[in-house]
Amino acid sequence: MYPTSCEYFRHTGHRNPTEEDRRETRRRREEFERCFLPPGAKMTPLSEME
Repeated sequence: MYPTSCEYFRHTGHRNPTEEDRRETRRRREEFERCFLPPGAKMTPLSEME
C-alpha cells in the first residue's frame, strides 16, 4: 500500500518527511486517484475531514 500522506512516515516511526517525500506522496496519491477513482472524485486527507 502506498502512503497517502507524508505524515505516514511519522506514524510508522520511519523518519521525518522531507520535501521529496511530500512530492512523491502527492504523485502516488494522484496516480491512485487516476487509476481507481471515478472521474472527478478526489481523496480527502483525514486531517482535512475534522
